[in-house]
Amino acid sequence: MKPGVYITFDVECSMGGAWGEADLKPVPPERAVMGRYGDKEYGLPFITDILLKNGLAGTFFVEAFMAEQGYPGKGEAICRYLLDRSQDVQLHIHPCHMYYDLMLKGCEYISSDMMDELPAEQQHKLLEEGAGRIERWTGRPAVAFRSGNMSASEDLLKQVSAVGIKLDSSYGLSFVGGPCRFSKDELYNGSRWYGDVLELGLSGFSLPWIPGLSRAKPLDLVGISFEECRRAIGKICDAGADAVVILHSFSLFKVRNMQYDGGRPNRIVARRFSRLCKWLKDHREQYPTYTFSKLAGAIADGDYTANAVDPCRLSGGPAVVRKAVQVINNLYWV
Repeated sequence: MKPGVYITFDVECSMGGAWGEADLKPVPPERAVMGRYGDKEYGLPFITDILLKNGLAGTFFVEAFMAEQGYPGKGEAICRYLLDRSQDVQLHIHPCHMYYDLMLKGCEYISSDMMDELPAEQQHKLLEEGAGRIERWTGRPAVAFRSGNMSASEDLLKQVSAVGIKLDSSYGLSFVGGPCRFSKDELYNGSRWYGDVLELGLSGFSLPWIPGLSRAKPLDLVGISFEECRRAIGKICDAGADAVVILHSFSLFKVRNMQYDGGRPNRIVARRFSRLCKWLKDHREQYPTYTFSKLAGAIADGDYTANAVDPCRLSGGPAVVRKAVQVINNLYWV
């Protein structure tokens, strides 16, 4: 199994300010996940259309606790929609979604959305319940997990393993030192074993120091250009490691406020994603695309070797242009 590319998506509903204002509710899946505005759909239908047009499948990490946000049955419907469109479904958890329900009921709850900050028994409980739901909704066990906010550590992986999940994608070199609590001394792209759990985290790259620019960027097409993503994938895979790209269910559209009113296409991000998918289709022999289910099967067959490589570095020129485009694109009506 040669080094390749994993196109991943976090599928979730924003709290939409509901923690701070009692008259607000979490954003419904029709908006945050499907991106449905009138007769248009800018979320999963738009994303999967682009993937299928190019013969690609992505891995969709689906938040397991939408019911606790007030939307029972929606998680299963979303999983079935993705499976019907030949996509891979795995487990995603934001603890605050579960705790929102406890807060409404007047029960004790933990005020944190960081999995790594929770006691081990709470981590285990959330993972066990979430994995059980994904299995019921899809008819197959979850083989991979991604923590909300990339909040993870080697200790969390022990709980991931304890519920029977052996693949994790919560590490991200751009988030280490922040919500990601893995060691800062061994930043890497690619995959690495932690006990019996394979960590294949979100890829990233470094930039030279330029005022106003972050020096480390994840492969997230909302914040980087297609050219930066393409060049980073080439450097990572050519060095012998896998590259992981991330988007969210709501990445291809803009909204007017935190309640996701007034959704309209984010044409720049959508174009970046379309260009990436076409490029991957045209270069599938050199840079094959995989899903986490495919990876689990390769490991079981003894056809996968983990490899971690040093973070790649890109030049700063394209980043300056991208930053200028980003400033303009952040305007709602552009």
